[in-house]
Amino acid sequence: MYSVSIYGAGQLGTAVARLLAANPRVQVSGPYGRSDRLTALRSGADVVVIATTTRLDDVAADVELAVERGSNVLVSAEEAAFPFMVDENTAGRIDALARAKEVSVAGVGVNPGLIFDALVLTMLGAAPRGCRIDVRRAVDISGFGATVLRRIGLGRTEPDFVAAVERGDILGHAGFPQSMMIVADAIGLSIERIDKVLRPVVTPVDIDVPGRFRIAAGESAGVDQVYTSIVDGEPWFTAHFFGHVDLSSLRLEPTDDIDFVFDGALFQSIQLRPGIGAQVGSQNMTANSIERIVAARPGWVTVAELAPAFPAPSASPGD
Repeated sequence: MYSVSIYGAGQLGTAVARLLAANPRVQVSGPYGRSDRLTALRSGADVVVIATTTRLDDVAADVELAVERGSNVLVSAEEAAFPFMVDENTAGRIDALARAKEVSVAGVGVNPGLIFDALVLTMLGAAPRGCRIDVRRAVDISGFGATVLRRIGLGRTEPDFVAAVERGDILGHAGFPQSMMIVADAIGLSIERIDKVLRPVVTPVDIDVPGRFRIAAGESAGVDQVYTSIVDGEPWFTAHFFGHVDLSSLRLEPTDDIDFVFDGALFQSIQLRPGIGAQVGSQNMTANSIERIVAARPGWVTVAELAPAFPAPSASPGD
């Protein structure tokens, strides 16, 4: 039996709590909101799930507090997937503490956590060295709450969108540099730089996201973003994310595509139809990561070091 404490009472934390409550191998407490932060993080549970926000700076103190109490930690924050590229000092301090406490910390989810990193690494096992990687993802983002949709960049005119990106107020979907670094680090490549293009997808008609968000004609109803990592002066890994609240109006469906190119020719192409849902995918990936974070080496680890995530068997450990 594993004890799990969940901090974050939003959509993700609530769903993970529900999924884990149906698992006889897990005893769940939470989800806890901000007013019960210390209860959640100081629980001393086998695993603390932190499902709150995106940036490393906003979750680092929470992770540290849980680790100090001897808990393994799963973090939904996209920057936590490879925190050393965001803040090497903070990540190194927490990594050292986790090693001393003999617990593990990892960022988990679908993006990052699966499509742009773990799945890519798995498929590279059947590919030659020197492949170029191209991953494309079209996602229905209508299930996100208003706060997340605003952070992604919805409800903005194009000039306002561009200005907000320059200020750092709009992130689009975060985590692509982290995924690229996970893959590069695992196979021993050095990324010179990562170029980013983030564009609004402006709607010509009003769109209502039921109960949460209203987008007027002329405002952004989606984002189109491309990250390109450069290795040895050439593009090596391209990550393309297209998210929209009404894909069907554009005659699109959720899709995930991974291409490997070798010597200028397509070597392998993988297609998932329909693509993995943004919400349900992250919920299941988090809920299915309890045993693998407990089994991981101590310290802050990436998905390249974790066993694959899968639903736990019904019997309790030792049965």
